[in-house]
Amino acid sequence: MILERNEYNTCYRTSDYERRGPSSMSSIPDARDPFEKDYGRIVHSAAFRRLQAKTQVIGLDVGDIHRTRLTHSMEVAQIARGIVIHLNENNAVFQEKQSLDASLVEAAALAHDLGHPPFGHHGEYALHECMKPYGGFEGNAQTFRILTRLEGDKKLGLNPTRGLLMSILKYPILLNKAMADATDPALTEHPPKASAYQSDQEAFEWMLAPFTTEERAFLTRTKELPNGYLKTVHKPLECSIIELADDIAYATHDLEDAINLGFLRVEELVDLVQVFLKYNKEPVLQQAIYDLKQLESDRDSLKYQLNRVFGAIISTFIQSLEVHQLFSANKVSSMRISHTVLMPEDLQAILQRFSQVVMDRVIHSQKVQMVAFKGQRMIHQLFEAMMNNHLLLSENDRILYQQVFSDSDRARVVCDYIAGMTDSFATKMHARLFGHSRSFFDH
Repeated sequence: MILERNEYNTCYRTSDYERRGPSSMSSIPDARDPFEKDYGRIVHSAAFRRLQAKTQVIGLDVGDIHRTRLTHSMEVAQIARGIVIHLNENNAVFQEKQSLDASLVEAAALAHDLGHPPFGHHGEYALHECMKPYGGFEGNAQTFRILTRLEGDKKLGLNPTRGLLMSILKYPILLNKAMADATDPALTEHPPKASAYQSDQEAFEWMLAPFTTEERAFLTRTKELPNGYLKTVHKPLECSIIELADDIAYATHDLEDAINLGFLRVEELVDLVQVFLKYNKEPVLQQAIYDLKQLESDRDSLKYQLNRVFGAIISTFIQSLEVHQLFSANKVSSMRISHTVLMPEDLQAILQRFSQVVMDRVIHSQKVQMVAFKGQRMIHQLFEAMMNNHLLLSENDRILYQQVFSDSDRARVVCDYIAGMTDSFATKMHARLFGHSRSFFDH
């Protein structure tokens, strides 16, 4: 199966299908190709299941309509698949023998949020503060660590293909290098963007091994930010698709949640989406926006009309995307490095406007910020307690803690344990240790 894919799809090399370790041997015939197996391993992993108990926006745990990290990841995967289909069918770069692999992109999209700790980005900031003396914490780097070490085999993780790891390589740099010489605490509260920790450098280097010096230099190019952090400026082709799908899902679906949960009025949404009539003249969108204006208080009708409007908007975003070549094929032969997917600037500005509304009206609301503050405090206290008494760790993590000897390695064990918690488990653990009995979401 692998040889057949290599022969007929020149977008991928033999090395893209390779794994760090041998696949488990089975006498049962398996018609799936390596990327489809990656998809299956992710869907059946405990880390993926835990996403159902990590809220997309903390503080919105209301009834059965709020989104979780799991539903968000599934939506990102669906949008990413739509992008792949659009590009394969409409871009001259892709032909019969050279096309994007939908299974690979979907698998990577499902995996892209595996490393998110409890309590969202605020939990990420809290863990980074705790881990600053020990190498830092970053959600993307934690995803890489889960895939290559923590989930399944402790030496190989899920043992994914190189192709999958490259597809989640949003920031191709180690966290310690991204932190560089940044020392001002006021400017470095949040972690720099990186895709792996120094302790996972071996897997990181294995992933990049097949690429030429020129390809690696291009992929890992950085620029210095005002706070002293280093930020990468390129990412693999499939990763650019997943990033766009993530942005589209966040800006539209979280905006939909904002309406359903009362953070935004329908009239305000109508004003926001009217601009899309310039880009999508299909009667479906025009009618959907008109019907949305006529709504009164029928919640079921509101959900239906929101689905129609946002479905048309997402389709407009997807159909606007194009593949661009960034680097000459003479020096970078891998299309996965030399090309990227971009959205037109005017639609990108609209997408950013949507995201800003979510940020202003939801993320920065008092309700969410109160819960975020509480979650950050919980993580700080859990980390301090477990660093002082490793017997508070799970049985498996106690063993790992006792097998390492440096403060950094022990802190990483504690960090891995806390990062893997769901919102509810972290809340219950904190209550057992510190005596609080009220729900985390009581405020």
